Amino acid sequence: MQTMIGAILVTGASLTASLFVVQVAVIPLLFKYSKAVQRKMVFSNCINYPRNLDYENPSSCNVIGGRNFKIEFVSKVDKCPIKIGVWHIVPCCMFRDVFVVRDYSRLDERLHEELSKTQNTVVLYCHGNSNHRASPHRLQMYKVFQELNFHVITFDYRGYGDSTRIRPTERGVVEDAFQVYSWLLESLNKARKPTVLLWGHSLGTAVVANLAARFQELCQDAGKKIPPPDALVLEAPFNNLAEEIERHPFSKLVSWLPYYKETFVKPFAASSEYSFTTDQYLVAVPQMPILIMHSEGDKIVPYDLAVKLHETVSLSRSRMPDAAILKFHTIEKSMGIGHNNLCDCPHVRTVVSDFLQQIEKKH
Repeated sequence: MQTMIGAILVTGASLTASLFVVQVAVIPLLFKYSKAVQRKMVFSNCINYPRNLDYENPSSCNVIGGRNFKIEFVSKVDKCPIKIGVWHIVPCCMFRDVFVVRDYSRLDERLHEELSKTQNTVVLYCHGNSNHRASPHRLQMYKVFQELNFHVITFDYRGYGDSTRIRPTERGVVEDAFQVYSWLLESLNKARKPTVLLWGHSLGTAVVANLAARFQELCQDAGKKIPPPDALVLEAPFNNLAEEIERHPFSKLVSWLPYYKETFVKPFAASSEYSFTTDQYLVAVPQMPILIMHSEGDKIVPYDLAVKLHETVSLSRSRMPDAAILKFHTIEKSMGIGHNNLCDCPHVRTVVSDFLQQIEKKH
């Protein structure tokens, strides 16, 4: 019996020592030198839930009033053809007009016609770093947009969903967002263009901020002349990727290491593939109306990073009397709202509607 207990203790000690070595040596080395590991932290496109979806049929994913299509282009970033999977989801007010048709084979055509003549606000939605456009919490947000009578254009970046399976980078996903935006602007009524919002969630907030900051450059590269978006809506944003990595819940496991910042944070701050410095991007667009929404109960992107972002942008605009609207809406921790369920907040519809009214008055 004593021999057995001794063996168990020795085995336990060996296992503990092995885990300790992994924690203090192996993981830090992987983070510092493995581009693949760093990339998976930023773009968690390997997380793909739910699986085996029929993207061609949005109704099978519990989407009412949606159509699926592809946007194809040759990427200047990756020097290859890219196909982006996209859904167009119509507002509730158009359900009757769209679905009272006998020829269902023309449904996609009818939906495109509705978009081309609409005066309803259009949201171009840029999702976060994992899963795809059919993730449950995103489907719930689309319903909020529909209730607000917005058209929704939602898509998957390269490497996600049913889009071209290629390694994503910051420049690549921003190029994807721009190509979808360009398609959208070309589809709308140019004489009476509706309000177009770029809406980003989590990592998507950095994507839309980058797109806004580099908009003229992206237009020149694509040889296009299109107007910029009317406003940005940032849902659960961070101020920059390096600080988000430093404050991520997983970092608590290794943040006590004396070389933590050197091995875990610095590689993200110095990367040529992704920097996602949202604060710098937004400072560069003082004429862009911005709405920030963040919950104090967010455990993935800490609330104070959104506060830092707002303070930086607000300070830059304080020196400009003609700067655009900058709004920050805090969702109190007591409401039980986290990172992915801001759609459950009863104030969201009113906050967004009021923001749009302010934009219209300013114009």
